[in-house]
Amino acid sequence: MLSEPRIQRYARQILLRDVGGVGQEALGTGGVRLAARGPLFEVAATYLRAGGTAVEPAGDAGAWAAGAPLLDTAPRDWLEVRTGIPTGDARPCVVAGGRAGTVELWSVGREACLDCVRERLPGGPEAEGPPAVVAGSALALLVQRRLLGLAAGLEGVAVSPEGVVARLDPAPCTHRPPVLPAPVRSAVLAHLQAAWPEEGCGVLLEGEGGIRFLPLANAQAAHHARDPEAFPRDARRAFTIEPSTWLRLMKELEAGGDRLLAIVHSHPEGPAHFSDEDRRQAAAEGLPLFPGMAHLVVALQRGTPVKAVWALWRNGGFAELDCPLGE
Repeated sequence: MLSEPRIQRYARQILLRDVGGVGQEALGTGGVRLAARGPLFEVAATYLRAGGTAVEPAGDAGAWAAGAPLLDTAPRDWLEVRTGIPTGDARPCVVAGGRAGTVELWSVGREACLDCVRERLPGGPEAEGPPAVVAGSALALLVQRRLLGLAAGLEGVAVSPEGVVARLDPAPCTHRPPVLPAPVRSAVLAHLQAAWPEEGCGVLLEGEGGIRFLPLANAQAAHHARDPEAFPRDARRAFTIEPSTWLRLMKELEAGGDRLLAIVHSHPEGPAHFSDEDRRQAAAEGLPLFPGMAHLVVALQRGTPVKAVWALWRNGGFAELDCPLGE
């Protein structure tokens, strides 16, 4: 509990809507370990201590001397502030980097994708003078948001050489498969079962309303009947989406702002994996046709779905991950 002197000391913070007494206690029971040095981090340490958070310095003391805990007890939860890519055990944390004189700061939650952080984190930060003060205060704010439980899984800010602060919006993660709501998963399976014994296909889209499934027609049977030499596989062993359908879909996505998450297709009696033919079609000449898009393959036996896998492009090839079919 906050004592009366502590309440008076931090009254202006406690009055803030997103802090209050409970939030001020969270700032006091959390501690920050500084794993980096420099003007930017010294400024952040000053702001954090003034806000009631204990700071454990990196290396010797001096301006980095640890501050007394707000509640006169050792901090229960520690948050690391560092440069460079965090490891799995280091999350949550706040990391700092720099690009062309601009400081980039990222707050990394426990469930954040480290591959996304790795892609977005530039080199070491370089800030002195007024820009370092601005960047240090922004760093302290990111730390406080994380301690207060207000931060998103991955959020960031950029500070220009002139000291202008801008929010950084992380791009959608392409390193993890989408999480399908139960109604969407049911719609996918129902369409693929209806297409059996031929391969069914469709796409997963994401927009303001969340994830949705758009079933598409498999044109492979018509192509095979018209030109069996060019299309030797029938619709039981392959799927084709008409180019005109793709073009219309791309125009609709561009106009509506939805994002293409994945292409879905079934293997009516085949194995539940992304086959060699699937890989050739999805990554012609060794490069994915749709960078950042996943593939979902559902295997059926006698018309019943038995297993599903995601295929994600990673490090120059497709990696497979199981996709649960049930709840």
